[in-house]
Amino acid sequence: MKIKRYTLFSLLLIVVLLLAACGGNTTDTGDTGNTGDTGNTGDTGNTGNTGDTGDEMMEEDPWGYITFAPGESIKLAVSSALAGGYAVYGQDMVNGVELAIEDFGGELMGFPIIVEAGDDGCEGAPAVTVAEQFSADPAVLGVIGPMCSGSVFPASDIYAGNNVVMITPSSTAVIITARGYQNLFRTVANDDLQAEVTAGFLAEDKGVTTLGIMHDQSLYGEGIAQAISDKFEAGGGTVTAFEGITRGETDYSAVISEVLAGEPEAVYFGGMDAEGALLINQLRAAGFEGIFFGPDGIKSKPTFIDASGGAAEGSFATFGAVAGAVGAEDWATRFAEKYGDPVAYGPGSYDSATIILQAAEKVAFLDADGNLKIPRFALAEMIRATPYEGVTGALQFTETGDLAKVSITVFEVVDGDFIEVKTVDFGE
Repeated sequence: MKIKRYTLFSLLLIVVLLLAACGGNTTDTGDTGNTGDTGNTGDTGNTGNTGDTGDEMMEEDPWGYITFAPGESIKLAVSSALAGGYAVYGQDMVNGVELAIEDFGGELMGFPIIVEAGDDGCEGAPAVTVAEQFSADPAVLGVIGPMCSGSVFPASDIYAGNNVVMITPSSTAVIITARGYQNLFRTVANDDLQAEVTAGFLAEDKGVTTLGIMHDQSLYGEGIAQAISDKFEAGGGTVTAFEGITRGETDYSAVISEVLAGEPEAVYFGGMDAEGALLINQLRAAGFEGIFFGPDGIKSKPTFIDASGGAAEGSFATFGAVAGAVGAEDWATRFAEKYGDPVAYGPGSYDSATIILQAAEKVAFLDADGNLKIPRFALAEMIRATPYEGVTGALQFTETGDLAKVSITVFEVVDGDFIEVKTVDFGE
């Protein structure tokens, strides 16, 4: 399903909203709140449009309104894996959203903000169930997630059909933003860019000419594995094997034997940390001494490095971020004091939640009965139109919901931790 752009309406709407925020409201202080701020001070200035009933602010929103009666709570929803092998990532996302709400001030125009988490298991069918539940909940302002591309792809149909804003801090499959959904955004680079950096690093920095590839047969894992294969071969390299494994299994010796039969200098795995830790352990046990490389899905110290029992030492992984992060070190310290070190997607979830909250603050108004009303289409357009200085960097969305400016960093496991090796910037 494609969503109409309402281009003229969008432009007029943003102009009217900005004018309303800047003046003409005798009870408004003129403080628009957290624009361009990471929220680290905890001072949000959440005055909103408290003196305007909204009746003259705009035309009827084409997507309708999220309405909160006095005393009701605003929900920021998180869709991710909350149990099983990937739960560490899901909890990291929830933690990031909780901290964002705290830094925002915990309320919007007097209405409290809470987190509601749904366990999608990093799988398609559960993610659809969670999407149906969140879309049916009139108190959901927006969704952070889902985490996995295989979850985002089917769930995003549900969110788009119900005009629910969603920002994924982790889904990298190219197809996710290629379908024209105007409610969907992501704060990470896509797999084509990860593949470009990976293939270039292996060939140019490490001199690798032969590569064995494994993947977990998911939309994410197989998709990035195929992108790696295409770009590595386009650069003159030889892919000696392209094999799938099954998530949740523990013995990959048969597939490993097939991959190592081609005597590759390096092995790439498209997938997640739980299987990645098993694979590197079993590859080393099988005598493989070459380079092991994976995507952002394996970049977890507790569930890849530590779980590998030392076998991950010397491995490489890519992780997408954007250039120019502001206050990232101070933020990470505050996060660690509250939850422990971020695993992977906590920072991106923090930024995603703050982006939604700041956009909501700009378009929200109280009606004559004291209900808080947030126009859905105006919310999406404000997210798209507003640059944001976050802990993951300077974020600005394109028309497709992708980031205009991103970077990909190559990390190496050194002495039991991920160390930055090389960063490549994309965009203006």
